[in-house]
Amino acid sequence: MTDIPSDTNRHDEAISILERRIDALHARAYKIVERHWNYVREMEGRLPGWENKSSLQVRCAAKVGNSIRIDWCGIKWYGSKAKGDRKPIRTYIAKPKGAYGYTLSKDWEAQKVEETETQLGDIRREASHLVKAIISIRNANLAATRETPNSGDTNVRQ
Repeated sequence: MTDIPSDTNRHDEAISILERRIDALHARAYKIVERHWNYVREMEGRLPGWENKSSLQVRCAAKVGNSIRIDWCGIKWYGSKAKGDRKPIRTYIAKPKGAYGYTLSKDWEAQKVEETETQLGDIRREASHLVKAIISIRNANLAATRETPNSGDTNVRQ
């Protein structure tokens, strides 16, 4: 059996391509989040009163390590509006384990939240697979660089 040359540049190229895709997914998710926020601002402007304010916030951020953070948090308002000390308290809403999406709603925003979350869930799913692929390629690169020409590994295929 012939030896397979170790070409770590190919690993680096593959990782670079996957990282660019993750960056593109982050940009797409950010636009979806912005569209959601524009809708919320518009609706809150039409519906006066604190009871009509959205109790959800969606956020999107690129994290260290090639992952994207896309999540929702609940908002509860505390303090007096009259005294001017009214402040929001944010509570992280946990995504169900093993799922890529949330189930959230409020009457006037239910349809928009569902639409936004469906799109973001698709991005979360793809990004998750891309991150796993990057980890696998990094592990393959480590294995390739540890390999010696006469390591005795005869199970390697071309």
